Amino acid sequence: MAEFRKFKVDLDSNSLVASKKTVGDPIGFDLSFARDQSELSGASSRRSNLANRQAALFSLAQSPFKNVAMMSFMMWMAGAQLHLFSIMTTASGVYQPISAILKSGEVFPPDPEKKLDTLTPRLIYCLVNGLGLAYACYRIYGMGLFPTHLTDWASTIPAPIVTEVAVSSLW
Repeated sequence: MAEFRKFKVDLDSNSLVASKKTVGDPIGFDLSFARDQSELSGASSRRSNLANRQAALFSLAQSPFKNVAMMSFMMWMAGAQLHLFSIMTTASGVYQPISAILKSGEVFPPDPEKKLDTLTPRLIYCLVNGLGLAYACYRIYGMGLFPTHLTDWASTIPAPIVTEVAVSSLW
């Protein structure tokens, strides 16, 4: 049975250095190329780190699009009738974008090193949430809750002054 065991692993020995010498480099491995890349990786990693942080800001700016799309779909499914569910979803569709726009300064704080562009992702973030707010206003208008017609303001118009008086006489 021993003749079938050509390879043997001895876990009790501490001769890791001796085992590394017996294993050669893989095919195509060039030690000088590996050293050159490690020397150059310092500057390129800083550039790639900055690019990764900028890409993360842009992905964060586009992340509310899914939420706005889902909320718009929910408002559309709720319909234009005045029901509790349609009013609640529309109120949520108004509140969420407004609160997100107001908190955009906390989501995109200014870069202390002044190397990252935080203004453009913040504007994209506010634009996406503004689109959600615009759709919520459209739904409010569709329900007839948006005061856009003159008759919506009829209670604020003062009554006209009476200029004629009609008196009836029985004689």
